[in-house]
Amino acid sequence: MAKKSSKDTPRAPLTLDADLRIGSAPALRETLLAVLSAGQAVEIDAAAVAQTDTAALQVLAAFSRDARAAGVPVAWTGVSDTLRRGVSTLGLDALIELPAHAGVN
Repeated sequence: MAKKSSKDTPRAPLTLDADLRIGSAPALRETLLAVLSAGQAVEIDAAAVAQTDTAALQVLAAFSRDARAAGVPVAWTGVSDTLRRGVSTLGLDALIELPAHAGVN
């Protein structure tokens, strides 16, 4: 039986703040850089995100790109509609790979 790499085992979820706008972008960037430097799979809980803007979404996009390049798995949980709309509006769907919306049609 193959042993799981610690790189594939998610750490405790990283919970994003409700206010994900330009004022929080520098701290978000530092947090995500630390997560990336650990080289382990990361789970991001974005359920609480109520406000977002281009600056914060750019930070998330850069993190997603860099994580993919480094082979660090990223899983998203509890994605808020606000975050989903922001990602879609800026055309970042292919870069920030959010899970499919589980809502009722």
